[in-house]
Amino acid sequence: MARMVDVAEKAGVSVKTVSRVLNNEPHVKDALRKRVQAAAAEVGYVPSTSARQLRGGRSYSVHMVSHSDRSSYVNAIQFGAVRACQARGYQLMISLFERMDDMDWSQLHARFARLMEVSKPDALLLVPPLSNNLRLAEVLSEFDVRVARVGPHDLPGSSLTVMIDEQAAARDLTRYLIDRGHTRIAFQRGKENQNATQERFRGYRDALDEAGIVFDPALVLPGNFEFSSGLTAGDDLLDRDDPPTAVFAANDDMAAGIVMAAHRRGVPVPERLSVVGFDDSEIADRTWPALTTVRQPLVEYGTMAVERLIDSLSATTDPEGAAVLLDYELIERDSVTTPATGPAKDL
Repeated sequence: MARMVDVAEKAGVSVKTVSRVLNNEPHVKDALRKRVQAAAAEVGYVPSTSARQLRGGRSYSVHMVSHSDRSSYVNAIQFGAVRACQARGYQLMISLFERMDDMDWSQLHARFARLMEVSKPDALLLVPPLSNNLRLAEVLSEFDVRVARVGPHDLPGSSLTVMIDEQAAARDLTRYLIDRGHTRIAFQRGKENQNATQERFRGYRDALDEAGIVFDPALVLPGNFEFSSGLTAGDDLLDRDDPPTAVFAANDDMAAGIVMAAHRRGVPVPERLSVVGFDDSEIADRTWPALTTVRQPLVEYGTMAVERLIDSLSATTDPEGAAVLLDYELIERDSVTTPATGPAKDL
């Protein structure tokens, strides 16, 4: 088993310097920090969490707080967070807060007070829809704990956010449909209390306006980011006398539901109805045909958020400033083609 002295010898520094780096102490030069971290990885040194807890009073744990254990979106972020924790000698704990909307403020506060008392996490990682929940933000302001959020939000006083430019991504995806000849493009919204819904809808509207396409409110349907709401939206659209030639669903699960609705009616996708989603979640390339979508860097969200959190623990103040914007990618698959002659329901 590798020891701290082995890391020191490999990096050509003192054991004290290795300790400072591995405990994320401030005032260590970046080049030196990277050299020690590389040496630790090369010799296979894993810091003892229990020993560091006794020395420094930290738990050396990050709690990822989620609303669901069945979300592929959340699971991908979790993988990135685990990877970052392992690299830094931290533990990732998962706290599941289902049906949070059913709790009043005092119940929610008590739940988090219990979490903080029992687990004593050094930091929290919040993923949608909890990451932009105002009531939860107000509860967390009562506790002395660093927080990172994934995804867009407009919460006051938030210090660390990792996201993409969702409005720009949605604009690019709508332009993609327009460039292939679609002018009658429906949009299915997600949950109305999610900033992602608003940002993706703004991008859709931007692209229509830039192309000189008149916005038709009748082509906007409600949704909740779940497959079943996509089925409902698909049935609604394909029941119409003049259905659209393309649909932009605000996430991949709903897009897959729309594709299923088309299949049940014998409407071929994409020959009669093009469909796009958003996120590039697991269902996107398992649906037939595979979905054209926007790929969010979900694993990188978790990695970047945890790395920034751990770095901030050695700082004297909360990290302030603009959100960390990561790159997105438009993924072309088989669910889009040029519009056919005649409405989608006519075969």
